[in-house]
Amino acid sequence: MSIDTENLICGMLIAFLMSAALGAGLTKAVAFLPHAQPNARSLHDKPIPRVAALMLWAGWLAGIGWIGVSGAVPGGVSAEGILFSALLFCGWAAIAAVSFWDDCRGVSARWRLLVQAAAALAAAVSLWALTSGKALDFSAVPWWVSGAVLVLSTVWMCNLFNFMDGSDGLAATMALVGLTAYAGAGYAIGLGWWWLPLVGVAALAPLLAVNLPPARMFIGDVGAVPLGFLGAVFGWWGVAEQAWGFWFPVLVFLPFVLDATVTLLRRAWRREKVWEGHKTHYYQRLLQMGAGHRGTLAVYAVLMVGCAGTAGVCAVNAPEMGEMALLTWMLVHLGFFAVIDYHWNKRRVKS
Repeated sequence: MSIDTENLICGMLIAFLMSAALGAGLTKAVAFLPHAQPNARSLHDKPIPRVAALMLWAGWLAGIGWIGVSGAVPGGVSAEGILFSALLFCGWAAIAAVSFWDDCRGVSARWRLLVQAAAALAAAVSLWALTSGKALDFSAVPWWVSGAVLVLSTVWMCNLFNFMDGSDGLAATMALVGLTAYAGAGYAIGLGWWWLPLVGVAALAPLLAVNLPPARMFIGDVGAVPLGFLGAVFGWWGVAEQAWGFWFPVLVFLPFVLDATVTLLRRAWRREKVWEGHKTHYYQRLLQMGAGHRGTLAVYAVLMVGCAGTAGVCAVNAPEMGEMALLTWMLVHLGFFAVIDYHWNKRRVKS
């Protein structure tokens, strides 16, 4: 599906300006914003405002709204497309609302997970309808197994993004790289919705100005959790339309996926309370060993760009190499984690 270039540029500009304008307003009203208070599990020593992602969402919605009203996307909209768009928006909005309230007042994990699961289920059903059943039609795998994998992976993506949002600029940079990869690969392959993440990239740029180290504002749960949701849904959308394989979204977000998953498995193996906050993620340990926020972001940004770039090249030019590329980058990450483990344990012995 084609899109009018001039209106797309206008939409991106509106997204950027709306995000920047709201950011300017938030910086003037920091005293009234919810703050992340320093505690034994945080990596900061002073309260920091934590709803900066409102900039992103205001800009993204404004940009998409302009493109929709301007008629930049030609052609009619099917009933399945309307259903998918409505359920996707409602699921995202519900997750964003609960996450914002969690930033402000706190919400129990049970209710957060329930809302995330409902949104993921709605996305799975609507994606199946949109793609005429291809979304859950994976060879010999029963449809209900595929559906369960889709829902569980989406919920996990919501939470792992939240787990990884503990160092300045880390989650925002991962979102920027991931959305760029979706937009670039989608454009090259010919996906009709490739411009959606591109508008998000435009809205993300002003957010980085206040979130990169030293962060003046955090993106908060209202940023991390909905970003994880969209990262999973966009990835599954491409899989359902057979634009790329399962490996593509995993490889794009591999630095986050592996860090969060390996850390969770290690804590479960040690019979720790995995639902409690901690500072044992690999990025947290790297920071505590002296890399700091800037150094940690630099190291992980290299991994992000490397994984996303490899995923994009494979998706466009050599899809058959996708699984091998994923395996190779997994080994790179595991080797990196082993180095952190070694120095972390050595540091503990000395202390």
